[in-house]
Formats: sequence, structure tokens, C-alpha cells
Amino acid sequence: MRPIAVPTGRTEGQVSGSSEGKIEGSMTEARSAKPALLEVQELKTGFQTERGWAWAVNGVSFSIERGKTLCLVGESGCGKTVTGLSILRLVPSPPGRIVSGRIRLDGTELLDLPEKDMRRIRGNRISMIFQEPMTSLNPVFTVGSQVEEAIRLHQKVSRGEARKRAIEMFGRVGLPSPEQTIRDYPNQLSGGMRQRVMIAMALSCHPDVLIADEPTTALDVTIQAQILDLMSALQKQMGMAILFITHDLGIVAQIADEVAIMYAGKIVEHAPVVDLYDRPRHPYTVGLLRSVPKPRLGEGERRRLDAIPGAVPDLARLPAGCSYQDRCPWVFEKCRREEPPLLAAGQGTAAGRRRSACWRWEDL
Repeated sequence: MRPIAVPTGRTEGQVSGSSEGKIEGSMTEARSAKPALLEVQELKTGFQTERGWAWAVNGVSFSIERGKTLCLVGESGCGKTVTGLSILRLVPSPPGRIVSGRIRLDGTELLDLPEKDMRRIRGNRISMIFQEPMTSLNPVFTVGSQVEEAIRLHQKVSRGEARKRAIEMFGRVGLPSPEQTIRDYPNQLSGGMRQRVMIAMALSCHPDVLIADEPTTALDVTIQAQILDLMSALQKQMGMAILFITHDLGIVAQIADEVAIMYAGKIVEHAPVVDLYDRPRHPYTVGLLRSVPKPRLGEGERRRLDAIPGAVPDLARLPAGCSYQDRCPWVFEKCRREEPPLLAAGQGTAAGRRRSACWRWEDL
């Protein structure tokens, strides 16, 4: 699968080939001496609409090392899920298309692979936990048969061996009575148990990369904590890289090594997790952090949650300059004329890991 030619222009959010892309790509490569297990460079995915091309992923670059977790954060509609689907080449076509960019898994270029080779990677070397387990599991098959199918497809083992591995994985993800649960249908399980089944399916072939798309959104806080602990434990055991997609900054603080903040199809800030919370360097990140509830207030103290004004811009008609300009309290004239590139935001050894797409990041 090779990139295709489509109309370009600022109104479509085109950034490929710009100096921003070259600088961002070079920083992604230089950020660590260790080779990246998964590397995404200048990825651009669009959807053809009546208003023209809507760029859900617009020049996104990042890399993840083995055993590390990168959290992709942003509000609904910013392109997080489409980024994950693009890595697996699961973007529905039509109307969606991966237009340009590079996706490398351990040095292998995924966009150039024939579909039959890509099928061997999906669910095997790269697995994905989808956002809603009830719609991702087939209601007419037992949960055990669905996990067994994934194992038999990629591992080429007998039916009996596949069942043995499925029971073992059900036990590892904390499902009660695995020998019985494996015979249950999705509607017989709670939301938390279905999510554990999805995790078991995703991890059944010991993937190199796990893409987790809002895996705890529909769960209560107790089950959510259990799922996060489980994923961290399995990551240590298997040494896999995790791309964790979420809008919950509370979860990010618990599991992330690095964080990429996404807005209107682009990464606007990238930083190690502690640095991001200690000193955010993009106005959108500041707004997200201010909107997080603060449970520990002083006695008698009350505080309204801050809200980011306005709405995400139309991805098919992005404004000139910064896409965040209409919602930003720090906006000035240059923001409306020139689009800020994603560049190093700091000095010292961590400068290449701290990046911001804001003209005024130092003022924050």
C-alpha cells in the first residue's frame, strides 16, 4: 500500500514536505539512542466529505520503544482513534485514505506491505483493544471461541492447544473460573469482564505493540484501576510497547512514560509525563489540565471547573495559522498568520523530547 495523490492546500491542513515535518521527523529519530519499536512519521489520513478532505490525522509523528507507554491525549474528534486505526491499516475506504507518511514496525514499513502480509501482523505483532467491548465481541459466539480463533489464526496450533492458551490467558487477566467463563457469551458477562476478554484476545499472541483505545472509559473506577494494573504487569512480563489512547489525564499520570497531546489532527505537544504535568508548554494542554477535577480542596473551599471555550474547528476547513487560535487566551497576531511548527521547547538533554507547537510556549 503506497501513499496516493490527493488535492493539497492550506485549507485542507497540508503540512507534508514543510520544514516543520523535516524538523519534527529528525527530532523523533534523535530523541533516544535506543531503536524505536514502532515509528510513525508524518502520517496523514483523510476522509472525503461533501466539504472536501477532512484531515483526521495531519502530519503526526511519534515513536515508542519496547517496554514503554506513549499516551495519545485529546478531546473527542481530535484524531486519536484514527491514528490507531491507521497504524493497523483499518481505516474504512471509502471514504477514508492513508494519504502519506511512514509507519515502521521494528524497521519494517507497514504501508508498503501487501494485504496478506498485513493480516499476519494484525492481532499478532500489533494488537488493538477497541473502545467498546460489547460492540467488538460477536454476540453469537462464545468469548472463548473468539479468543481461540485469534490464537489458531496466527500461532497455527491445534484446537485443543488454542483452548488451553485461551484458558491460561483468561486466568492471567483475572477472569473468575476461566474454564467456565470461556463457554459464556458476551451478554452473560459484565462490562469489566468483557473488557478483560478483549485484553485477553489482544494479548493472546504476545504482541510487540498494543494499541489500547479508551479501554477503561465504560468501567467504574475500581475495575478501571484493576485493568490499568493488569496492563502494566503484562507489559513488564512481555516487554511490549503500548500506545494508550485516552482523554483522561488522571489515567495518563498513572501509566505513561511520554505523552502526546493531539488537537485537530495534529500533535501540539510531546513531553515526558512528569514534565508535562510540571510545566505544560501549549495552551491546549494548560486548558486540559485546568479542566481536571481537584478533589483535595481546603475546608469550605469551592471551585468551578474551568472549561475550554469554543469548539474544535472543522477539519475540512482549518483556519490559516494555528488551529487553536479561536480558543486560546494567549493568541496574538502571528498565531492567525503562521502555523506554529512542532519544535523543541526547552534546553538541555531533554530538549528533543519536549516539543510544542506554540509561538508563545515560553510565556506559559
